Amino acid sequence: MKTTKILASLGCAALTFATAACSAGTEKTDGASASGEGAFSVVDVAGREVSLDKEPERVVLGEGRAMFAASFLDSEDPGDRVVALGSDLHSAAPSFEAKLFAAHPNLAHLPTIGQIAKGDVTVENLIAHKPDIIVMTLDHKKAAEQSGFLGKLDQAGLKYVFTDFRQKPLENTPKSVEILGKVLGEEDKAKQFNAFYKAKVDDITSRAGKTTERPKTLVWRAAGLKDCCSTVKNSNLGDLVVAAGGENLGDTLLDTESGDVTAEKVLSVQPEQIIATGGSWAANPKKPEVVPHVELGYTATPEAAEKTLAGLLATPGFDSLKAPKEGDLHAVFHQFYDSPYNVFALEQFAKWLHPEEFADLDPVADFAAFHKEYLPFELTGTFFTTLPATQSAQPATR
Repeated sequence: MKTTKILASLGCAALTFATAACSAGTEKTDGASASGEGAFSVVDVAGREVSLDKEPERVVLGEGRAMFAASFLDSEDPGDRVVALGSDLHSAAPSFEAKLFAAHPNLAHLPTIGQIAKGDVTVENLIAHKPDIIVMTLDHKKAAEQSGFLGKLDQAGLKYVFTDFRQKPLENTPKSVEILGKVLGEEDKAKQFNAFYKAKVDDITSRAGKTTERPKTLVWRAAGLKDCCSTVKNSNLGDLVVAAGGENLGDTLLDTESGDVTAEKVLSVQPEQIIATGGSWAANPKKPEVVPHVELGYTATPEAAEKTLAGLLATPGFDSLKAPKEGDLHAVFHQFYDSPYNVFALEQFAKWLHPEEFADLDPVADFAAFHKEYLPFELTGTFFTTLPATQSAQPATR
């Protein structure tokens, strides 16, 4: 618990009018309901109003990547109210986790609960952590309903809310940050971030809306980790492509929200821009890689990022693609797809798709400045890369 909160408690205990003083000292900002003394209420992104008889003190982050937001909402102690978190933070974003845990070693001792999305979390495990509230994502919701998991949570009397940075990022990121700000007791910081987010998104989308060209763009999701070519429709990073002034090819090539497009189809449509996503995943020894995953993240070097991006051209037939030859094969850090940092991906997409219109933008410098102002550690690594024009296909090695 933070020092300021401890001092406030001690001060209240020492006063004869403790009740009035403490109530004044813990008065909620606009986000919490004032329907009764100590009452707390929040509306999640699924439109559900969830009420507690007091402000939550014990929070389970069902998706560990909620720490992307928690780390800037409370940079002094992101785990102040967190009693357990999903294990996906370690498996999906290890380079971020390492930076965060180095800045706050106490977080490394937080218990993990598994991954709700994979169905390996039990209600009994959650009850053991005595949570006041559990934060899940919209991606958890459908599967958890179908499996009966939500029904079991309800039967156990456990409270939960849903956030979303993945399905509709531009729409739900501000809502989700607001929700997490309320749940974690950091509403002022949430408002500060949302003002920053809105200003940047409004600027980019306004300018992109005035462009006449809409480059055909393929989002190649987790290239190398997944076979060619996983992409998205009307959601996720595809929505950022549209907002940045491009045509997301997944919107017309897929029938479902996510799916695969064959290499032959990619060759037939000849995307004008290709944006692969990459990260710091370990290689799976049971699945030999046809092409490498693109190495990006807090530990990636520019040289490794570019070299592994070039390796994607070992995909059969991709030496016939026009975009790489013209310098329009790019890669972006995969975890922008599931975090409030997606605004920096939007900024880079705009610069890639409309370089003249957005020549003034510097996404890397802005991301670095964001770390200095909001996060408990400075930016390192590589999060964006582009293959130089006319570079021939060279299978990359680590």
